Amino acid sequence: MNVIYEINPPKILHDSVININTINQEIEKFLYRTHILSKNTNFIHITDSVLGIPRISSLHGAALITNYLKNNHLKISCSVRTRDRNINSLIQFATQAVYLKIKDLLFIMGDKPQLNNKLPEDTPLSKPTDVIKILNSLGYSGLVNLNLSIPNKIININNFIKKTQANPYGFITQSINSVQEVKDIKRLLEPSPIKLIPCIMIPSEKNNQAAKMIGLDWKEYENNLLEFILQVGKHVDHILITSPNSFSEGVDLLSKIKGF
Repeated sequence: MNVIYEINPPKILHDSVININTINQEIEKFLYRTHILSKNTNFIHITDSVLGIPRISSLHGAALITNYLKNNHLKISCSVRTRDRNINSLIQFATQAVYLKIKDLLFIMGDKPQLNNKLPEDTPLSKPTDVIKILNSLGYSGLVNLNLSIPNKIININNFIKKTQANPYGFITQSINSVQEVKDIKRLLEPSPIKLIPCIMIPSEKNNQAAKMIGLDWKEYENNLLEFILQVGKHVDHILITSPNSFSEGVDLLSKIKGF
C-alpha cells in the first residue's frame, strides 16, 4: 500500500490584497513541510485553490518542490480546477505537467471563486469528464495519468457510468466514512481497469469543521485510524491522506504507517 499525502500550496491574497513578502514566507513554510513529508512518503498531492480561495497553482507548487528537494523518488500529483480554465489553458497545464514529470493530474470542477460569486453558468467544457475525453483524444493519457474525483458513496449511477466512459486512469474519492464504501465502489468498477484511490481525512478536533462541511462521519475509525487505513489498504494500491487543518497530526500518522 502506498500513501499519498495531500498538501495545500500557499494562499496568494492576505487581508484581501497581494503581498509578495508574505507569499514568500508562506512558500518557505510550504517547502519546509514538503521536506518533512518526503522523509515519510514518496507521494505528495498538491491541491488547486480549495474552496475557491486563490493560491499559487498546483503546478507552480510542484515546480518549487522539485527544484527544492531534488528527490528522484518523490512522485508529485496535482489537482486541476476545470471551472477556472478554457481548453487552451487546460492543454497548457497538461503539457507543463508532462515536462515537470508530474505523475498524475486530478481534474475537479472546484468551488466557485470566492472573489466573484456571480459567475455565469458553467459551460459543458468546464466539466472534468469532458476535459478528460478531450485530453485522451489528444494523446495525453500516454504521457500523464488523467484522474477524476468521485463521491465516497455512488448514489447517481448514471453519472458514475459517464465518468467511467471517459476512460480516466483512476478515481479519487471524496473522504470516505467506511471500508464498505471502498468495497462497494470496487464492485461497481469491475471489470474496469480504472484505479481507485480512497481519500481518508484524519479525525481530529482541528479537522472537525472541515469534516462537517462535507458531511463526513468518521465514527467507524476515529478511535482506530491506523487499523482502518490498513484495512482499506487491503483493497487498493494507493490511499490519499488529508488533514486540512493539522499538519503535525498528518506527519505523525505517516510516521506510524511507515513503521508497518
